[in-house]
Order: sequence, then C-alpha cells, then structure tokens
Amino acid sequence: MASDDDYEYDYSDEEDYVLEEDDDAMEWTNKAASADNPNAAPTISGPPKSGIRILPAKDLLPEMQGRLKDVTDMLDIPSAAAAVLLREYRWSKERLMEGFCSNSEKLLKKCGVYHRCNPKPPLKNPGNNCPICYEPMEDEQKLAMPCGHEFCMDCWHDFCANIIQEEGPSCVLATCPQAECDEILTEEEVQIAAPDHLAKFQSYQLRNFVESNSMTRWCPGKGCERVACAPNASAMEQEGNVAHCDGCSTSFCLICGEEPHAPSGCKELHRWLEKCRNESETANWILANTKSCPKCVSRIEKNQGCNHMTCQRCKHEFCWICMGDWHDHGANTGGYYKCNKYDPNNGGPEDMSDAARAKRELDRYLHYYKRYHAHAEAQKFAKKQLKETEARMVLLQESSENAKWSDVEFLKTANEQLVECRRVLKYTYVFAYYMSTSALMQKERFEHHQEMLERFTENLSELSEKPLDQMDRTDVVNQTRVVDRFMKNILKYVEEGLDD
Repeated sequence: MASDDDYEYDYSDEEDYVLEEDDDAMEWTNKAASADNPNAAPTISGPPKSGIRILPAKDLLPEMQGRLKDVTDMLDIPSAAAAVLLREYRWSKERLMEGFCSNSEKLLKKCGVYHRCNPKPPLKNPGNNCPICYEPMEDEQKLAMPCGHEFCMDCWHDFCANIIQEEGPSCVLATCPQAECDEILTEEEVQIAAPDHLAKFQSYQLRNFVESNSMTRWCPGKGCERVACAPNASAMEQEGNVAHCDGCSTSFCLICGEEPHAPSGCKELHRWLEKCRNESETANWILANTKSCPKCVSRIEKNQGCNHMTCQRCKHEFCWICMGDWHDHGANTGGYYKCNKYDPNNGGPEDMSDAARAKRELDRYLHYYKRYHAHAEAQKFAKKQLKETEARMVLLQESSENAKWSDVEFLKTANEQLVECRRVLKYTYVFAYYMSTSALMQKERFEHHQEMLERFTENLSELSEKPLDQMDRTDVVNQTRVVDRFMKNILKYVEEGLDD
C-alpha cells in the first residue's frame, strides 16, 4: 500500500490540461461531422461493452420460434401448448423435457394445457345460449376452448380485448372465461376471436421470452423495443456490465436494469433505494426546496445545477449542500473544505443512549442522502441543459447555411459530461455510505478522489450555465476534459480495489 507521501497530488497546476483553441480542440469529441458535411449532427453513443449486443426485439423471434418447434416435434404437442409449457420453465427446453418425462399428465394439468393436448368435444348446451350474454348462438357464431366451454364470438372478442388491454403482459396467463376452468387461453383463440389484438398478444409472448431469458434484458428506455443480449450467463452477471442502447441512447446496468451506478454495486444500490423509500418522508421534510442564506437568512430557491450559490440580497457566496462559505471550497485556502466527508464524531461519545445513537445514525444517513439528492437534482438540470443545447444546434443549422455545429458542439459535449459526472457523483455517496468504516485510510483516499471530482464538476457547471456570448470556449473544452479525467480516475480507483 502506498504511503501518505506517495498519495500527494498537485491539482493546482491546471496548465497541464490546457488545450489551445487551434490545437485540434475538438479531437476528443464525436467525429460525425466531416469535410463533406461540416454541419452534420454528431451521433453520440456510449463505449460498447465487449460481447453485448443491442437488438430489436423482433430479431429474437427466430430463436423463440425455434424452441417452440423443437418442443412441438419432440413432445408431439400443439405449438400453442408448447409455448405455455416453455413459459413454465422459463423457456428452457432441457428443464421442460425433464419435467415432462417425470410426469407428463400432471404437468399438462398444472400448466392448463391438458385438454389442448387431449381435446374433448364441446359440452352440451341444451338452450344453445352463450353462458356470458345468454343470447342464442349459431354454429358460425361460437367458439369452444379445448376444454369444451364455448361462447359467442362477440363475448369472445370482448373477453380477449379486455384482458390484453387491461392486464398487459400478464394476459398470456389468462384462462378460459368459464369460472373455475384452468385451461390457458392461447393465441389460437385470440387469432380467431380478436385478430385485431393478435399482434399485441404475440408481442407480450415475446416479452415473456425475453424477460425469462437469463442472457437478455429489455432496454428500459421509454417506448424502446430493443433488447440487450449477453454472450453468456457470466457476462450477464458481471458487476458493472453496462449496455448502451443505440436506438434510444439509454445506458443501463445489465444486472438490475437501473441506470449505470458505478462505483456503487447493485446490492448496495438496492439497499439504498429501499432505505430512501422507507425514510423519504423524514429526508424530504429536512430537505426543503428552499434554504435560508447563512448570512442574512433570506429564503433562496435553487433553480440551476451548480451548487455555488450567491445570495441576491447580501451577495454572500455559499455551498448549497453544506451551507459553508464558498471561498473555503477552493484551492486558494491551502486545502479544500471537506464538504463531502462525514464526521462520525459529530454525534458525541460512543457511550451514548440508544436515542442519541439513533439520532447520530439518522444524521449520518442524511449527510449522504443530501449529497446524493443534490447531485440527482443537478443531473436533471444538466439533462435539461443538454436538450436545450441540442435544440439550439438544430435551430442554428436551419437558420444559417454558414452555421457550424462546432459553434455550440463544445457546450453539448460539456453538458453530456456533466450528466455523466453528476450520475457518478450521486452514486459515490451510495458507495461511501456502505463503505467499511474500519478502512480509514482507504476511506480518506476515496473521499479525496470524490472531492476533486466534485470541485471540477462544479467549475464546469458554472462555466456551462453562463450565457453563450459570455462563454470562453477554450475554458469549457479544457474543463470538460479535466472532469472526464477525474471521473474515470475515481471509477478506476474503486475498480482496482481502492489500492493506490
């Protein structure tokens, strides 16, 4: 392990990161623009993870249909019954074959396809009236399930339409309309009774196939119908495996489906979110939408992403997160204000009462929650800025033939970087909350990395929120590069086991 002397960094010499305006300043940005089309919109996509593919959901249909055909041929059963049985075994042919060979009759009855594999004639209906609407049924106006229960086509259509629209993906588990009948409804009935809803029913069947597969996950992007596919189960379960959808530009964790949350692990994130849900009322009561200026007590509303606040009344500058003097957060003080660090000694001596100990634990949680929450809100603001910048780029291109994407592309890249940094910073507080308190040296080093990333992120946030005509393009470009470097450093530091 490195000594304290080995751990010294000189972050004050920012000249190391300066990139001159004419020195290929946009080298590190997306290079969709070309000499032939300098105004072409850049296409931003995350770094591809080895082996992970993003496919349209329909591209998985051949695989699903192949498994259906294999089971149909091997067991000599209808395809509709094979689909129901495969769903029971999460689309594993091997497990299905094992269960079927063990006790086929019991399995068919359990899954609701016994009569589909052993059809029986329609049950006698003396009055020939529909059991649902009680209207007389002509032969061409009725449909019977394999279980023998038959109903009129109008009732069948309404039944299928209702379960598909109201129950969504779970409609594939619907059973015969007859009370207490366990025979499963399949696409065979839907195709005859409600062909206008067949495509939706089939899409839910495909969704079940994807969600049951241990090596696939739906993209969580709103309205996105693409699927992340891992080459093997171990790749799917690898911590930190992130997929980048090339359809809706959503990035997500392959294991839990949440947004990328490094350096926090999936289990820690789950515990944190559960804790936030349980204690949200307390936290939200303490974290109001406005705060008082620490100098003149005027109420201040935060409506931008930067945490550097200036009171409009007394001009006092302070940190929105810890309410400390902002001048103590800079490099000119000979050291940085430890805004990101939690001091466990604030609660008093160890031999405290249970109530005092509970209060100290609440204070500890609130310390990390406030900073997690602050970066989450700043992330939302950065996303808003990014959309506004993209809209500005479109207007710029439409309004002038001489306009260049590079006129504002540097700001778009800066906002993209801010979104990423706010996300990473948000989850550094989840990681720090569950970090072992016994590893004091590692904790201090991690907080040092965290502190540096926060400092440079706040600097970039301030620069990006200036009016465009007051921005120094070179400063924004350089600061974006610096922030990117420190973000990667903290992730690498955690990934390497906090050894430095």
